[in-house]
This record gives sequence, C-alpha cells and structure tokens, in this order.
Amino acid sequence: MPTIKDVAERAGVSVATASRVLTGRNRVNDETRARVLAAIAELDYRPDQIARSLRRRRTNLIGLIISTIENVFFTEVARAAERAAHAHGYHLIVCNTDENPEREKTYLTILNEQLVAGVILAPTPGNASHRAQFSAAKLPIVLVNRRLEHLPWSSITSDDEAAAYECVSRLIAEGKACIAAITGLAGSSTTEERLRGYRRALVDGGQAVDPALELCGQATLDGGYQAALALLRHDTRPDALFAFNNLMTQGAVLALDDLGLGWPDQVDVAGFGAFATARLYRPPLNLIAQPTHEMGELAVEMLIDHVEGRTDGLPHAVVLRNRFLPREQQAVRRPPSGTAG
Repeated sequence: MPTIKDVAERAGVSVATASRVLTGRNRVNDETRARVLAAIAELDYRPDQIARSLRRRRTNLIGLIISTIENVFFTEVARAAERAAHAHGYHLIVCNTDENPEREKTYLTILNEQLVAGVILAPTPGNASHRAQFSAAKLPIVLVNRRLEHLPWSSITSDDEAAAYECVSRLIAEGKACIAAITGLAGSSTTEERLRGYRRALVDGGQAVDPALELCGQATLDGGYQAALALLRHDTRPDALFAFNNLMTQGAVLALDDLGLGWPDQVDVAGFGAFATARLYRPPLNLIAQPTHEMGELAVEMLIDHVEGRTDGLPHAVVLRNRFLPREQQAVRRPPSGTAG
C-alpha cells in the first residue's frame, strides 16, 4: 500500500509539501500541486484516515445527542442536521439520552474518544457537573433547543416565551377563563421560558396564576396523559389545557377522550410542537410550530465554522422564531369529490 512518502518521491517533493497538498493548505504553487495530485492518482494513494484523525485531533464525524428520539421535534432536527452535515462532507452519529444525565455523560465520553469533529447537544435538564470536563478539553459543542448559561458554548434556541404568550393569549381571546399548564421537565430552559410566557399571558389577560393548575407532564405522552387527568379532576376544572410539547399535547387529547370530554367547547387543548397527525384531529388544535429544520441546519453550520476556525471563538446565542398555527390552519385538505384514493 503506497504511503505519503511514496507520493512525495514520485512527485519529487518533500513529505511536508505532499502533506500540505493533501490537507488543502496554502503555500504550494500550482505546478507543484499538480505534480502531487498526479502522483496520488498514479499510485492510487488512500490516506490513512485513522492516523490522520489522530494527528488532526478530529474526524469528519459529528455527534448529535438528543433528549428523546420519540419526540418528532428531535426527529426533524436530526433529519435536517444529517442533510446539512452530508452537504459539508461530514457524517452524523445520533445518540439518545432519554433525559438521563449519566447517559449524556457516557455519549459525550464515547464521542470525544472517537475524535468526532464536534457535538450538537440537546442537554438534559440541570447543570450536570460532567459537562465542564468537555469544555476544558476544548471539544467543540453547539447546544440546540436548550441553553446552558454557565458554559461557553454557542446555542440555537427559539423564542419560547413569546410563543407561549401568543398561544395562551389566543385561548383567552377565545373565551377561556381557566387555563391549566402541562409543563415540561424542571430545570430546563425551555420549561422555564414557556412557563414565563404562560403566566405573563394570564396576568395580562386579567386571570390569576394558580400553581395548582401547573402540573409536570415529564415531557412524555403518558406523563401528559396523567397530568391532564389530574387537572381535569381538579375541583375547579380548567376549560383549556396548554401543553409544553407535542407528546404531552397528544396525551392531553387522549385524556379528554377517555373522560368523554370534547374540545374546544368543553375543554380546549393547545400546545408546543406541530406534528403531522395533528391535522387529523377534529376539531383541530391551536399549535406552535417550531423551526426544527432551520435549527438542525444552523447547528451543523455553526459547529463546522467553529471546527474549521471560521469564528471569533466566542459563544453565540441564536434565537429563532416559532410560528403560531391557529386551529383553522390545522384542517386536512380533502381531495375533490370524485377523486380516486
């Protein structure tokens, strides 16, 4: 198997010059570059990617650590990130933590040991101590969906407080007088921001903030179902449920169905995360569409810019816009009469 030394000898240059041509660095004139490339073709030279990665302290792999693969939000982020990575000559490895800090630590350790170029991380709630070691090790990391204020990592999030405020304000404008919240996991920036928007909308709408009407749904479908059941059995039954993610929204709808309650007249349901099957609900729901594709693409671009030295080295916080989708936009477009299928 030919080596870089063989390439250099065939081209009549030093090993250092041949290496500069391979890595795309400057300071090699066009005539010399052409000789080296011709030698590579003649010898059918293939670089040793493992050795090269050890020298460069990175591969063309990017790790994506997400909170839960069952949430369509992260499925869409992963899909967009994979496409963006491929377009830039990188490959994506997806890891799922199920909101477990120890599993997050394990995946960060494995990815770092495998010399990934960097990691896109949707952090588990809280300020887990293990993250500091990866910051100290200079592992390039970009946060997605959630922020961590205590670490110097760039982040891409969305305007969750503003979106929650708009959605709850819409419920109030539609006549809802007792709006309960099915919240996400405590200690996450998304939960805190959505809760602020929910409470602010209540106050501005002339309604009281009642902690008894704020129940954690654990960010899961079953958790949303159980929280909705508890809220609907409250002494003062709410006339609307505002869920903090799409899984809990679906859980709330199941709870209403099991209790024989209809929406939106008896108890309305609204929440974060537009999902394809929501278009099948009758009547439709008020939902908040999140910029999943833009988030995945930008996370990859920000990470690659950092890896390839195209940034100022300072952390940047990008906040994207969510989009409120009123129920009238959720109806299925039916085929014209007489259309087959």
